[in-house]
Amino acid sequence: MTNGKSNNGIKIIAGILAVLLVLAGAFAVKLYNQEKNTKSQLTKEKNVVLSDLKEMVSKYDVVIEENNLKDTELNEARDRIEKLIADVDGKDATIASLSKYRAEVFKLRNERDFLFAQNDSLRGSNQMLAMRVDSTTYELEVQRGLGDSLSMENTKLSERVSLASALSVNRLKAVGVIERSSGKLVENSNNKRVDKVRACYTVPQNRLAETGDRELYVQVVDPNGNTLGSSQNVAFDGTMITYSTISKFYYENKELDICESIAKTGEEFAEGTYEVNIYDKATLVAQTSFSLD
Repeated sequence: MTNGKSNNGIKIIAGILAVLLVLAGAFAVKLYNQEKNTKSQLTKEKNVVLSDLKEMVSKYDVVIEENNLKDTELNEARDRIEKLIADVDGKDATIASLSKYRAEVFKLRNERDFLFAQNDSLRGSNQMLAMRVDSTTYELEVQRGLGDSLSMENTKLSERVSLASALSVNRLKAVGVIERSSGKLVENSNNKRVDKVRACYTVPQNRLAETGDRELYVQVVDPNGNTLGSSQNVAFDGTMITYSTISKFYYENKELDICESIAKTGEEFAEGTYEVNIYDKATLVAQTSFSLD
């Protein structure tokens, strides 16, 4: 009788152990699947972060290339994003790291929106530069007795003021035109009918630029590499510029629209693509092209 009870007890314990083993196995499978799903979800979120960052870099590249920008805040911001991409791509995704990266993406988006708006508005940019220049000038006056260190700061300030006060050009457009007897100009792309090349552009407002007589050099190069118009040479600091005509105007720190017409030198304009460049002395400030067929 005692043996029977003992056997029954062993069977019950064995049954309980078997159930526990099954439950433990099921729990282990569940944990494995949860971990697998978590890793998969983290990887997806990591790829979304990388995609957002790469899209931002692409947008920076477009703006920088369209505006021919070098050594600006936009370039620096793009470089920071590329470093962040390398950091995200080189590390395993975790909840903590993705939370940090998502916060960084949000901050970078805000910075991007601000920088793009700043780039679109030269007025805003120049006002900020003016405030920085005023602040720096004040600090330099206070620290006048610091010798060599002050001299270096003055040099940097001079460069910044020079850059900020330089004229810029936007909305450059060039086309072929037919000149009517009434003087009316009609846009046309037929090289045999076109009488002149018409180049129009805008000098935006710049409160830091000096008021007075200014000159910009317009260069129109035909498909054969010849400079149309007067085709005169002028040198600035050892750099030779061959120009088609000179835009001479009085600048009053206000936005100014300017158009120049360059007549054909032969019987007709050559067929092909024409390059149009605007120079402020030796500095190329705008560039475009158009075609005649």
